[in-house]
Amino acid sequence: MITKKDILERKFHKSLRGYDTVEIQYFLEMLADEFEKLEKRIAELEPIEKQMQQMNIKSPENIINEAGERARKIVADSEKLAEEVLNTAKKKKEAEEKDIVKLQIHKNQLIQLLKNAMRKQAELLNFISSLDNDIDNETEIENPYDKTE
Repeated sequence: MITKKDILERKFHKSLRGYDTVEIQYFLEMLADEFEKLEKRIAELEPIEKQMQQMNIKSPENIINEAGERARKIVADSEKLAEEVLNTAKKKKEAEEKDIVKLQIHKNQLIQLLKNAMRKQAELLNFISSLDNDIDNETEIENPYDKTE
């Protein structure tokens, strides 16, 4: 690494048509001062960097990358859970649709049984009614003594 001393002690060969030595010397002094400031700043920051490494402090890029990875995992887990919920809901829907079909079949069977029962009841009433008519007719014929004349 170049130090301030290296810059200040640097000597150049003189030539006939060379640069102005005063100007070069001034520039080298300015450059040496800037190097010295940078060396001091590096010396200040190195212990802080070491502390951060010891404390396991993550860089902003690492934090962003980890957050992105966690977000992708959360999204993937959410999509998986949503798919499971949808599959469960579809299975439940299919089971309920089967139950509805069974109930409709039972309803239709019950309606048919009730219609048959009502038809038989109507037939029975007709039969009883015809018996009553026959009995009434027979009693009118058979009861010659019952004269109300």
